[in-house]
Amino acid sequence: MDELEFRRRVLSDPHDLDEELLDAALADKNKRKYLDDMKQFDKQLEAGLKDIPVPEGLADRILLNQSFEQFQDKQKTQRWHIALAASIAFIIGLSVNLIQLPNTPNMGEVAIQHVQDEWLFTEQINENADLNAVNAKLVKYGGALQQELGHIYYVNHCSFNGEPALHIVMAGEKSKVTLFVVPKSTGLSIDPVFIKGNMRAMVMPVQNANLVIVADKAEPVAKLEQKLESSINWSI
Repeated sequence: MDELEFRRRVLSDPHDLDEELLDAALADKNKRKYLDDMKQFDKQLEAGLKDIPVPEGLADRILLNQSFEQFQDKQKTQRWHIALAASIAFIIGLSVNLIQLPNTPNMGEVAIQHVQDEWLFTEQINENADLNAVNAKLVKYGGALQQELGHIYYVNHCSFNGEPALHIVMAGEKSKVTLFVVPKSTGLSIDPVFIKGNMRAMVMPVQNANLVIVADKAEPVAKLEQKLESSINWSI
């Protein structure tokens, strides 16, 4: 099952138990992450709708509107159409005011959570990736490194809040530093700096993506920021 068909079916019903869909999720970590994210969003949306209080007297107003519509239908007058339109507008307006969708996630917060969730996996890996290995994956996002960034422990594509991104773990001055290359089409909210606990995420907008650096708060990253700005050539 290709990526487009998988996402279309998950968006339609994240709880679909079709064997082909589940096999595709089990075989691809990114698909499995996207399916889990959609299930979580569906639960949040359902919980939000359950918490919406029913306005007092709503049942009486609905019965009154039904009686009014029946009366106007018998009269066959133009006023029936005006009243019906006003009733529909009232109900739509009431629904829009009551339903509150979840806030847009913050890119820095998503990045820190991603690092924490995959720490047990990435902490054990040391690919010692060279410039060619990094550029082979970075090219998908329209970029190319002109010089080495230092020791690269891990580089691969990942699911970043349900969207594709590049995940790089490299050596910092004091500890490991994680770099995400995130397409600007994700729609996440952006703060230049986001701090959670002892971790800090810095977002650097570039030509067609956002670079997100995640490191310990004590890790100096100013030199890395400058090196990234001067070392990556954005051709697309």
